[in-house]
Amino acid sequence: MILYLEVGGDHLIYLLGIIFCVFSIYFFYKAHKNTKDVVLNNITVSHSKLMDKPLNILHLSDLHLENISISPEELYQTVSNQKIDLIALTGDFLDRKRSIPKLVPYLSALSRLNPRFGMYAVYGNHDYF
Repeated sequence: MILYLEVGGDHLIYLLGIIFCVFSIYFFYKAHKNTKDVVLNNITVSHSKLMDKPLNILHLSDLHLENISISPEELYQTVSNQKIDLIALTGDFLDRKRSIPKLVPYLSALSRLNPRFGMYAVYGNHDYF
């Protein structure tokens, strides 16, 4: 069985426009939802010559705070039950100068975790400085 739909010039443009809009809305929704899905991966690396007990590192990368949908408090609640020895922030925090104030509440929330060895950050290729 072959289904054949014949659509005239203007109708085809409208139909394609509607299909494009539906797919765009779906993908924007998915992208927004992905910024809320924080995943914690626990990786254990042990080496008796390095330390006598495990080192717990919270590694956050590519936060892109202009687009993040998780609040500083939600981020804190997500990781607060973990024993954090060190926090590593590895780039891509801010894309624009006007977003600098948005970083402060996240740094405050992370500092409440009281990492034993501190919090360290490096810039990424998207960071404004």
